Amino acid sequence: MKTILKPLILLMLCMVVIAGCSSNGNNGAASNATPAAGGANAAETPQNQDDETAIDLPPAEKKKITLRLNWKFKGEFAPFYVTRELGIFEKYGIEVDILEGSGSVQVLQVIAQNNEDIGVTSAVEPLQGVEQGMPIKMIANYMPRSPIIILSYPDNPVYSPKDLEGKSIVSSSGSTFTSIYEKFLLFNEADPHKVEHIMVETGARNTLFFNKEADAVAVFSTNEYPLFEKNLGVELVPMYLADFEFDIAGLSLISNDKFIEQNPNTIKRFLAAVNEGFAYTLENPEEAAAIAKSLFPDTVDEEVVVDQINRTGELAFQEGKPYGWLDEESISTMADRLLESDLINNKLPMESYLTNEFMP
Repeated sequence: MKTILKPLILLMLCMVVIAGCSSNGNNGAASNATPAAGGANAAETPQNQDDETAIDLPPAEKKKITLRLNWKFKGEFAPFYVTRELGIFEKYGIEVDILEGSGSVQVLQVIAQNNEDIGVTSAVEPLQGVEQGMPIKMIANYMPRSPIIILSYPDNPVYSPKDLEGKSIVSSSGSTFTSIYEKFLLFNEADPHKVEHIMVETGARNTLFFNKEADAVAVFSTNEYPLFEKNLGVELVPMYLADFEFDIAGLSLISNDKFIEQNPNTIKRFLAAVNEGFAYTLENPEEAAAIAKSLFPDTVDEEVVVDQINRTGELAFQEGKPYGWLDEESISTMADRLLESDLINNKLPMESYLTNEFMP
């Protein structure tokens, strides 16, 4: 009897061990599956956390918004893409669809119609739009110093408006510079009748300057300046209009009055995120350019974009203020210049044009 029992006991023990191993194998498979909602692993997964709770701002009213640029990608737009690609918008509880554009006037129109949420223009178009009764307002300005410059060759330099006398300058038809050109010269005691002003479309403008068929060219320091120097292999001479009392602010954000009224916390979160993204971009231009290259591999030259970002930073900084702060005194002075140049017919109170209410 004892002889028979021993094998039976051993057989039973083996079955218990096998069953235990089978049970452990099933648990291992279960641990690799997606955790049930509310489980410990789900709570630890970053994408399942509510990022809004980490930000000391009221919740966004609208979490998915659009940002309409006024042109195709260029270095000054890098902070917006960096803010999105590094998850900074997401951290602030919003999702931003960045859309390329075809000019500030188009952006002004779609924002005035409340067809999109936030748009990029220069500071000129919002002042013109408000005067025309458009329900829009500037909510940020990232270039309080004007990016408009006049470039010339080192062997025939233009250091001041007076130096243009006896020379030729080419500019794009319909550009802000073309509109203010004559007033700019007169304001600085230069005679426009002694300057040959050539107005053509942008492609022809560049060709005339590259071929030295024009002595000088009006462009943006944050865009064409780095491109021209690389293409020509020459260190060009820049003359900033801002140094001669014509400081026409650049890169601005506008929104519709109705959108602003209905989504104040969304705008606060958006501007706080962009402020963070702007700082990161200016501190890490090479990384920002690499991000741009990954998004636009066929058009981005990283070396040029780094230079564009650095030149944007030169215009963006304001002591003791967040990026995007709207300086009322500067905008007021700009409005005076636009009024003198017949680009606006009336100068309105600054609160009609802008607000810093949503700044971080």
